[in-house]
Amino acid sequence: MAQTKKVAILGGLAALIALVLYVVLPLDRFNPNRTAEEVPAETEPGLTLRNVTLEQPDDQGQLLWRVEAEEVTYSPNQQVAVIKRPESQLFQDGEAIYDVTAETGEIRENGNVIFLRGNIVATGRKNGSILRGHELEWRPQEDVLIMRQQITGSHPQLRAAADEARVYNRENRMELEGNVVANTVVKNPQTEPWLKLQAQQLLWFWAEERIDSSQPLRVEQFKANRISDVVVGQQGSVNLAEKVATLKGSVTMQMLELPLNLATEAMEWRVSDQQVNVNQPLTVTHPQAQLTVTARQGSMNLANQVITLTDQVVATGEQNQSRLTTDQLTWSVKEETLVATGRVNYRQINPNLNLTGERGVGRLKDQIFVVDGGPVVTEIVPN
Repeated sequence: MAQTKKVAILGGLAALIALVLYVVLPLDRFNPNRTAEEVPAETEPGLTLRNVTLEQPDDQGQLLWRVEAEEVTYSPNQQVAVIKRPESQLFQDGEAIYDVTAETGEIRENGNVIFLRGNIVATGRKNGSILRGHELEWRPQEDVLIMRQQITGSHPQLRAAADEARVYNRENRMELEGNVVANTVVKNPQTEPWLKLQAQQLLWFWAEERIDSSQPLRVEQFKANRISDVVVGQQGSVNLAEKVATLKGSVTMQMLELPLNLATEAMEWRVSDQQVNVNQPLTVTHPQAQLTVTARQGSMNLANQVITLTDQVVATGEQNQSRLTTDQLTWSVKEETLVATGRVNYRQINPNLNLTGERGVGRLKDQIFVVDGGPVVTEIVPN
């Protein structure tokens, strides 16, 4: 049976023996009483060792990484160590933070960079994440772990896939880049709503339970594994703990269960509360009812299917070419009713009418709108 050997890399691979903390020898030959003359002075070019443990400490003597490999082969110029079947531990401040397995790998740049390739599994000891991919790069001096090629990851908060992932452990931050798809985690997707996020780049702060994107972001809500709502913006963030999505820049929302479409420049979607808040000019359209409403701000209760719009509200209907202006409008989508209050003006083409009052009530289904101007109530019933 091949005896286990242990190597601790201290400095540059250019002079590999200067990097060796424990000289490459069978363990039974380690002897504190051996003289310097009995220790080999150089590592042979192209030397291959089997069943080896490699270690790299920093200037303070704290480990940066440890690699156990079936086989290690040093390049002729001793600048690269090629490792086979490595099982690695990655350290931060002397504490192991990741366990990593791979098929092959290389140690470069005086031990400051580790490349691993093939069926990589990196398990976070502290953050609970598991990353899988085909290429890993560990740069301990920069505190960055880079995963590439068909990345998938799982965590109690999130499951994700991307072309590349960069993990900054001290900052509790992960950057996902390229065709990013991330799903929030729930116990039972059949009964609990969950979110799917899509972007070219996502920043995930797992300690803060927050996701940010400075690029176009698409957020979909699934109920019973079917899409119920879709929001798209030019940038956005999601608070995973409170389940709040905030999007900015050419924001559009499709509420497929109502069905309604929303367009604005910024919105807050409180997913658990089924509440949408908009403090910017917005447009809401109901394609089936052929109704479009604009306002300076508004809110939606998706559970009760009630929309409240305020400040310069304008509602237009295509069926009878009607136009309603008011200070505030309450729209019950389920009941198909509109309640307007404050400086109400209603006009339509067929028949040609113009009504003004303090309050108005309309029923879309029956094409009836009533304006109350005080003691007089006017009812309009189109032919």
